[in-house]
This record gives sequence, structure tokens and C-alpha cells, in this order.
Amino acid sequence: MDPVIAAVWDLVETAAPLGPGEHLGIRRFAVQPGGHQRPSPLMELISRRTIGEEMRAHGRAVTFTVFEDADRWGRHLADAGMPQLAAVDVGGRRQYVFGRDWRRQTVDEWVRHRARAASPPVATWPAASTAPHTAGRLPRPAFTEGVLEALRTWHTPRAFATNTVLNSRLVPAGSPAPAADLRDAVLTALDAIQTDPAGVKAHEALTATCITASRTHRSAAHRLGVPCGTYRRHLALAKERLVERLLRG
Repeated sequence: MDPVIAAVWDLVETAAPLGPGEHLGIRRFAVQPGGHQRPSPLMELISRRTIGEEMRAHGRAVTFTVFEDADRWGRHLADAGMPQLAAVDVGGRRQYVFGRDWRRQTVDEWVRHRARAASPPVATWPAASTAPHTAGRLPRPAFTEGVLEALRTWHTPRAFATNTVLNSRLVPAGSPAPAADLRDAVLTALDAIQTDPAGVKAHEALTATCITASRTHRSAAHRLGVPCGTYRRHLALAKERLVERLLRG
């Protein structure tokens, strides 16, 4: 099998399995006469036509694009929500694979994000071992939302495996198990918020809600033996302290 295609299938099967009726797309040979893959009006046209195809496609779950010049294109693609996922040797040439999962952010949502230009699109794939470490580039709102989403999807492995915070400093560059590293970072920070009685109660509320997965807030409050209002205050404090702890590292 073509080594690039083999790498792509490995990425999909590991982090974003296709469901019934879903398919993937690959943009691989975006070149121009005399300019190879250097930025130009022609390369911009290729990019726009690719986006147009994404908007018309039905069942397109994940998209990949392949470049040889990762230094030139890596930051641009990361800013567009497509982190580098793999590097593959093909006939003595290094090919770099970038990708995104459209099930995490639709094309329409991506276009609206780009049009507003207030914040970059959501990164929708955990960085692979060869991806550049993007810790410092996650703005605080995106980092906070990523942490809260990690808590919400703690018991949903497929959703957890596409969390944007997997591209942050919480996961070491080159990690062979980024989802496990993110879980360890969250649990370590969660344990560390127990610096006072309020922190202990906050830890208990968040653990009961997200880690041991009570069905409802009411059931979590019942398990802890506190009124629902008190439980919600503990939970809000826990989330606030957890994010702060993770931000500080």
C-alpha cells in the first residue's frame, strides 16, 4: 500500500473511525509548474476549490492534505484548524500529513470562524508524534473550553481523542498516547486543587460528576450528601480551579 495512504488509514482507525456512510478525502498533489508547492495565486485557487468541494461533499467525515514543505505550510494549516498528524518517507522524500475531523466542526462553522477572524477555527485532531508543539498558541478561551470538553467527554473515547487541548503543552510533544497523557494531566491537576476545605469539596463534586460519571447533577449531589445548590457551587469552583491549575502547569 502507498505509505501515505497507510498512514492516513492508521490515523483514522486510531483516532477518528469512520461511521456508516462516511468517507475521507485527501488533497495530496497540490503542485504548480516551476513553483512546486510555494504560495501563489494558483495555490490559493487550489485551496479555494478544495474548500468548495468540502462544502458540497456528503458524508465527508475527515480531510487530509499532504505537503513536503512543513516549515512553510505548517503554521498556516494549524491556524486553519489542520494540525500536522504524521510524517512519511516516500521514495526518499518526506511527506507531511495534516488533517481535521469535520464531525467536530462543520464546514459552515469553519467558514464563519474564518470570516469573523476573531479566533482561529477549532483544532479537531490530536497532534501526532511528529507534530510541532503548539502549547503557547492556544488562546485562553479555547484552552478553557477544551478542558471543559475533556470533562464532558471523559467517558466518550472517540470524542475525547479529538479534543483541541491534545495540541497544548498538557501533552508532551511526540507522545505515543496523547489521550492518556491528557487524562493524567487533568487528574493530577484535579488532585492538586485540594488545598483547603473548599478545594476538597470542589474535588469531590467534579470527581463525582465527570470522573465517576453520575447520571445527573441531582444524583451526584445525593452521592455527596449536599443540597443541589451547594453541589453546583462546588462544581463551578472545581472547574475554575482546575483550569487555573492546568494553565499554570
